[in-house]
Amino acid sequence: MLDKKLDIILVFLTLIFLTIGLITVDSNGYESMLHSLSLGFVVSSIFYFLVVYIPEYKRRKMLHESLKSQYLQFKISCINTFLIISNSQEHSDREELLNLSEFRHYFKSENKNGENRWYAVANSLQESEYYLKEVIYYLQMLNEEIRYTRNVINLNDPEVFEFLNRLSQLIARMESTERKYDDIKSLCGFLWSIFTGWDWAKGYSESDIIKDIIGRAK
Repeated sequence: MLDKKLDIILVFLTLIFLTIGLITVDSNGYESMLHSLSLGFVVSSIFYFLVVYIPEYKRRKMLHESLKSQYLQFKISCINTFLIISNSQEHSDREELLNLSEFRHYFKSENKNGENRWYAVANSLQESEYYLKEVIYYLQMLNEEIRYTRNVINLNDPEVFEFLNRLSQLIARMESTERKYDDIKSLCGFLWSIFTGWDWAKGYSESDIIKDIIGRAK
């Protein structure tokens, strides 16, 4: 696994030994031995970067982009479902609802039937097993991607690891949601926090913390 600090040290040492190798290229005796050792270190470093570092970097980047894409797909899929079950399909640009404040403003307002849109979402999820399973499926797909990324990538940032671990656990709890009032209330509260940035301790945030954390999961 990649470690940025160790990689920086390795690059620094490689430059030092390369310099030593160049200085001692025509030397004899101990300096000739130092030249050989320096050259060996430089060759080993080049081999490491070609065989280990570059493939691992590409793999980590691919997994990181996959998690970002899955989170975006999760939000878009849920938004499409929310618009359907809240009788709000007239919204012109659904990607605008990826913005936390725009989502909050739109789903706090009333639909054409005079019903609060988020209440309509909650009522529909409680009434319709199909749409409830759809939302849970989207959560499951996101959770699988989070777990895979967390287990495969060596996350060097403890805050990122802990956040993704807690998020995965919360999603796992939501996966057992049934069409009961308390279950739906808990699920909708969880979804509202994701799509609006709501936090019981800090209030509303204008920054998507999950997106920000995923951006650091490299």
